[in-house]
Amino acid sequence: MNKNKNLNKKIIFRVKKKILKETVISDKKYITTYRDIKRYFKYFNKILFKDELNSFNDIKIKKIFKASGQCVENFSYYKGTSFFVLEMLPKYKNKIEFLNTLSHEMVHLWQQTIKKDNGSHNKLFFSFKSKFKKLNLTLSY
Repeated sequence: MNKNKNLNKKIIFRVKKKILKETVISDKKYITTYRDIKRYFKYFNKILFKDELNSFNDIKIKKIFKASGQCVENFSYYKGTSFFVLEMLPKYKNKIEFLNTLSHEMVHLWQQTIKKDNGSHNKLFFSFKSKFKKLNLTLSY
């Protein structure tokens, strides 16, 4: 038990250090890649969500109006199931904005799949604010 706790602390420290290192130059534009989405999804899932989240069913990098990213729930009436699509912008102002957006959308996925919530910006959503702060991320609307 204690060994697992130490391992998790080391992982959190390593990821936090990596995030800080990669976001030092905040003026540099960031181009979104599927590889980074998958890599950081894995990191954030382990640290923020204790590996509870399943991956998004689909990921799209596309222009989105009036949003930085979206967690879209689609319904298959034929199968009677729903599936979740992550939509991210092709470019962000900097890498930290990309990381904030990805982690933000992961909270929506967690709300809808794990907690069976409606996925809005409610008390449950903002319960992650302190966890985000530990990784120097910002959780906002």
